Amino acid sequence: MMKYFIDSILYSYSQIFFCNRRWFGVTALAATFLAPKIGAMALCGVVISNLTAHVLRFDKEKIKSGFYGFNGILFGAATTFYFELDLFLIFIALIFMVITFIVAAVLENYLATAFNLPGLSLPFIITLYIFVIFLTNYNHIVPALTTASDLKFYEYLPQSIKYYFQSFALILFQPNITSGILIALGILFFSRVLFLLSVAAFALNYFFLHFILPDQAETLIIISGFNSILTAFALGGSLIIPSRKSFVLVIISILMVVIITGFFYRILLTWYLPILVLPFNFVVLFTIYSLKFRSEYTDLVLLYFKPGSPEENYYYHHMRTSRFERFKHTFAELPFFGEWFVSQGFDGKYTHKEEWKYAWDFVVTDRDLKEYSNEGTSLTDYYCFRLPVAAPIEGEVVKVIDGIPSNKVGEVNISQNWGNTVILKHNEELYSTLSHLEANSIKVKEGNKIKRGEIIGACGNSGRSPYPHLHFQFQLTDKLGDKTYKFPFAQFLKKENNRYHLKTFNYPEENDIVQNVEIHKTVKEFFNFKLGSELKFQFEQDGEVRTENWEVKINLNNEFYIESSSGDIAYFYISDKIFYFTSYNGKKNSALYYFYLIAHQVPMCYHQNLYWEDDYSIAQLPAGVIRYLSEIFLMYKSLINAKGSLNFEEKSDHSNDIIFSNSIEIKGGFPFSFYRKNFSGKVILNDESKISEFNFSRNGKVIFRAKQL
Repeated sequence: MMKYFIDSILYSYSQIFFCNRRWFGVTALAATFLAPKIGAMALCGVVISNLTAHVLRFDKEKIKSGFYGFNGILFGAATTFYFELDLFLIFIALIFMVITFIVAAVLENYLATAFNLPGLSLPFIITLYIFVIFLTNYNHIVPALTTASDLKFYEYLPQSIKYYFQSFALILFQPNITSGILIALGILFFSRVLFLLSVAAFALNYFFLHFILPDQAETLIIISGFNSILTAFALGGSLIIPSRKSFVLVIISILMVVIITGFFYRILLTWYLPILVLPFNFVVLFTIYSLKFRSEYTDLVLLYFKPGSPEENYYYHHMRTSRFERFKHTFAELPFFGEWFVSQGFDGKYTHKEEWKYAWDFVVTDRDLKEYSNEGTSLTDYYCFRLPVAAPIEGEVVKVIDGIPSNKVGEVNISQNWGNTVILKHNEELYSTLSHLEANSIKVKEGNKIKRGEIIGACGNSGRSPYPHLHFQFQLTDKLGDKTYKFPFAQFLKKENNRYHLKTFNYPEENDIVQNVEIHKTVKEFFNFKLGSELKFQFEQDGEVRTENWEVKINLNNEFYIESSSGDIAYFYISDKIFYFTSYNGKKNSALYYFYLIAHQVPMCYHQNLYWEDDYSIAQLPAGVIRYLSEIFLMYKSLINAKGSLNFEEKSDHSNDIIFSNSIEIKGGFPFSFYRKNFSGKVILNDESKISEFNFSRNGKVIFRAKQL
């Protein structure tokens, strides 16, 4: 309980700077106590806010994350910064700390549900304004700004640099440069992107302010400075995935901050109210909300997952994009059994053109890629003729055309172009068409409900078909001959030089030999993790034999995850026949961590000579110091990338074990072309669907080995 409450305090301090590190919370907390009275009231604010949330039974995870506490910090610090506190004023401030939490709870929920926006520090602003206006009821209470003397050393710093650090300090209402330096250093260690954004934001603010409002520049420089820094943090990498375009957005937003600061300065001056972080909230909320109305979302990507550092957000987004860019919640399979050859693919040579270009023609070939035996003059010479054709997805049969006779080889029936056809409805927006079927082979009727893999008929040569083949396409209506729709198959195997390449959410290409993924009982039984499942592992670490327990859980967002006995968490997703680890939070020396790296993506099948690739987030790998240096350029492009190459190993004659290996390479680009790191891992599954062993190696040397108990 004590750890939970301490975490809620430290994460609250971190939240102010879009950070999720406890150590940064310690840094910010220490920075506030350079002005002890301000630090004490700030700490009081977060304690009361989190206690109120706890007593009123608010979500514990949100409390721990600092979601409800950071506005309390700002309010507590502001009261001491703007007023000389006595016992009566402290009493009033304590009441308003509770009000701050209530305003935060209401506003955060309203903005999230009504506009899908964060509340930021609006609750603090509203409550402080109420507090300041309320105090006008007392004639003896007057504002008294807190001041402090800085070290003499700072006198030698250029004025612009002093303003920069003072801007950081004033975010926590600290009247000294030392606090700003502490926070800036903390930001540098937490995120190179945020640190560079802070420098760029302050420089842009300095330029725009002196250009647009030269008469108020000295008055507003620090106020607009910290608003600019926070705005750059939000729009440059914390609420938007870092990119070149997000940096352009930062430039535009800093210009808006300067203008909005000048506007609020005139408005609030007559009411003797401070500007605070009002420009930051105004610009960020309006900008984020406006971006939700775009017709395309590919350039400036709003954060859509639990945030980390901008670097972690960048790596995770690009890893997720590479893995799931074509992901669909409807899992389509190839509409046949065994290996087939794609004789015509997208935008093919003969009939797949224009609005009908997203279609496939499938046939069966021999080792020499011939489609028939003998002379190929008879329909029965063709290997695919009368082979069963199956439903690619479960659905309803909405159209059946049957009874069209087969063509002789080389002849076509143009008047009945599509031949014997079945159209299936899979949902309101997805249909599939299977054409040129054998006459009287169709086993389904209109209105039938059908399961994926259920046989619907046989491959034939009816309609505009000179030789037996299966024409298959997705479309958006039940209309015969409607234009095609580009929709991926969830998973399939592509044969390449006697090896099999796993493809996920992809499209077979012309001349590919493809087949469906067939479930293997042993692999599926292990990786098909069920809620509440528990596993136990033994490993040696630091010369000591240890055990680690895993339990499968689910969160409020219906995301499954494995939690280890040491508190580490690995999120996973099973898309039909493929197991994916999606993210990891925790220590990078646990059994769960190494298993996350090795089993990043695993098909629940077994084929000798089957291989596949996967992309990794650099943030999850021990990439070393070079990673941090490369992140200086991250808003331009990632200069270090990591990819895994996985495969099933061939079984030995005397073993039923299933072994899959993973080789992970971290590779640098210019100017880090010299940089390489290699890791490898192996998982051995026995025929009882238990792990006999898994190990992880660095540069060929095993650094971790574990077994399931």
